[in-house]
Amino acid sequence: MKTTWLGLLAILVATGTPAQDKTAAAMANLNVVLPRAAEEQLALSAAPEQLRARAAVYVFGKRGYERVRAGTNGFVCLVNRDAFFYGDDHFKPTCWDSQGETTFVPVMLKVGEMLAAGESADSIHKAVDAGFASGQFRAPDTGGIAYMLAGDVALDPTTGKVTSAQPGHYMFYANKVTNAQLGYTRDAGRLDPTLPFIFAGGAGGSHGLSYIIAVPGGAHAHTP
Repeated sequence: MKTTWLGLLAILVATGTPAQDKTAAAMANLNVVLPRAAEEQLALSAAPEQLRARAAVYVFGKRGYERVRAGTNGFVCLVNRDAFFYGDDHFKPTCWDSQGETTFVPVMLKVGEMLAAGESADSIHKAVDAGFASGQFRAPDTGGIAYMLAGDVALDPTTGKVTSAQPGHYMFYANKVTNAQLGYTRDAGRLDPTLPFIFAGGAGGSHGLSYIIAVPGGAHAHTP
């Protein structure tokens, strides 16, 4: 039996578009509570070794993120779960500096809270937008760094063990910096995958939460 265009449209409306399905699958993969010790260790693995002992740590639970350790060096680490914003399902161990703690981290905590509650991607987008509009969230006032030295990772959800990892990298943030300013183009990035570039695909990327990604001696996890 032939499927008409109207029939195909009805199927798409009923089942969702491929992009929506991919986002939903990514959210389901990321909305998992790992063994606490494994999540804490994974979060800290993002930072250089000399920063780990005194960094604050958040872990993800059934209600979102919970701070399980206070820090004394201005750095805060968690396993970020916002990759579904750009259709990816990798976990992202990240350690932000003190500027990132007051700008990036509150957005990530809100995303984690809503992800754990089973909210839709659209609802989370709207909540992030509303947070920036109300002043609850804000972009950084200065430049800074978020360490992602463990890379973006895939995990065994029952153990928290890393099954695969993309290259570790440094993520510097600086307001209003562009790829043109960095001298980056797609063609240049294909020729030299270690070139730094701007990435703004995660939560709040349209509100100034963007990074300059620099991968020392390796291949980029993403291209803009």
